[in-house]
Amino acid sequence: MICDTLENASRYKYGNSLRKAVEFVRSVKADTPVGRHELGGKMYANVMTYTTKDAPADKLEIHRKYVDLQAVICGCEALCVCEKSTLTVLHPYEEEKDYGFLAPSGEKPLSRLEMVPGMFALFFPQDAHIGQYAGKGGAMEIKKVVVKIPVEEL
Repeated sequence: MICDTLENASRYKYGNSLRKAVEFVRSVKADTPVGRHELGGKMYANVMTYTTKDAPADKLEIHRKYVDLQAVICGCEALCVCEKSTLTVLHPYEEEKDYGFLAPSGEKPLSRLEMVPGMFALFFPQDAHIGQYAGKGGAMEIKKVVVKIPVEEL
């Protein structure tokens, strides 16, 4: 997992796919249409809006084929993350949909990332993660983007 500012994104030498993903995130504005945006090849982005919730994380998602680059465009959101090896399966991984869900564990606490505009988080296959949680400002409607980068492109 990487969590940093978009300003520092060029310091991470993951090649053209990360550069392209960051450029797309920088282009997303409050009026960018929600939905799927094709970025070329197998890479795409989902722009979404929703209201964050005041609740503890009850599941974490995992992916094998894609790395998630997540960024808040408007508002504030808390993301929860944990290394997946100590977690219990809630919903088995589905190859076709590239996701599975794991249960948080008392053995390994979750890390909370307070995301605001100008930041990004990059989640790799070993990173169980989940969003939609209220940050320090409480529950609010946010706009965010998740760029799906094929693992083999990093």
